[in-house]
Amino acid sequence: MAVEQTDPPRHDLVVIGGGPAGMSAALTAGRALLDTVIVNAENPRNAVTTASHGFLTRDGAHPSELLAISKQQLIRYDTVRYVNDSVTGTTKTDDGFEVSLANGELLATTRLIIATGQTDDVSKLNLDGIEHVYGKTVYPCIFCDGFEHRGERLALFGADAVVHYAPMVHMWSRDLAVFTNGDDLPADDKAQLEGRGVAVHTAPVRQLESTDGRLSAIELETGERIERDAGFISADYSTPATTFAEELGATCSANDWGMLAVDASETGATAVTGLYVIGDARTGFGGLIASAAEGAACAAEIAHEIAAHRWGTL
Repeated sequence: MAVEQTDPPRHDLVVIGGGPAGMSAALTAGRALLDTVIVNAENPRNAVTTASHGFLTRDGAHPSELLAISKQQLIRYDTVRYVNDSVTGTTKTDDGFEVSLANGELLATTRLIIATGQTDDVSKLNLDGIEHVYGKTVYPCIFCDGFEHRGERLALFGADAVVHYAPMVHMWSRDLAVFTNGDDLPADDKAQLEGRGVAVHTAPVRQLESTDGRLSAIELETGERIERDAGFISADYSTPATTFAEELGATCSANDWGMLAVDASETGATAVTGLYVIGDARTGFGGLIASAAEGAACAAEIAHEIAAHRWGTL
């Protein structure tokens, strides 16, 4: 006897990704009594770092601590379900979306938030030894980690946008050296940097020297060795962690930093009705507290839309 197939229950909202943007969206949705499922593979981009900074009330906390607290605080919201799993696919339907999980579950929802962020591939930097220092003494974000290395001997890796990044790094330390790793730097850019006391090294980098994650020196192919204590990266080496948004019809373009990100409004709305993209998936790199704010704003906008729809059907 054939078993009758039943459609999965339809949720108000499914959130894919449990970083600050996704968890904040789920929290705001829960407080609005929206039937919400948040799916998180718990493989965050910032897992390599030792501490997260700039998040009010949690400055210096490890990323795992932020996730643990967020999960604990979601428990009180009966309309929110947290699922530790990965998403294997998404489909657009006539009245929303379907989300397939690795555990075989199928989630149906009228609205979908993608907050899966970006993924980093440091091998693209072609810096031998970067894997030993990345997230420990070499970072992508000066606001996130610059304060802890103020006044130290700093390195700035990359040629793209280096003249825009260097003035920021220079605020934390006047002892700054740029390493383009063999890439040419326009003469005007080089003159601008050197005119402000920033050393510019265009020779290819042979290796980054370090001990227990602490950068100590940069050795060039010329044999020159420049001692440094920490560094920041201006080159692009990240890509969107998933292609779900594109597969559902959203478009992508390069942002001001040259990073590929999904096209969406400041509150995450894409050109696809009911589809939202927030956090690093939209901005490329927005920082923890900005991403959390974006998640809250996106969920609030969705709550307004659902409230208006329900009101209109009374």
